Amino acid sequence: MGQKFEILKDETKTKELRYISFMGNYQRYDFALMKHEENPEKMVVIHLQKNRFIVLGKEDLDNQRNIEHFLHETAMEADEVRTFLKEIL
Repeated sequence: MGQKFEILKDETKTKELRYISFMGNYQRYDFALMKHEENPEKMVVIHLQKNRFIVLGKEDLDNQRNIEHFLHETAMEADEVRTFLKEIL
């Protein structure tokens, strides 16, 4: 017999979604970006090739370990992504 789950929240909302790709020195990056529903100062950044995501604001880009950890990038690749995201966030 299947387990029954109590649904706590089920909403469908329209989100603005931006797809952006760029070629860095080490690889091509494809991202989807959308505003975070609960904190409009932040964006949900989805790394499409790696199926990973991170919630970021401009101030979060100064944390050296965020990109490396959540998006599984090397330090050099993360620096490229960080520099790029600072320009578009």
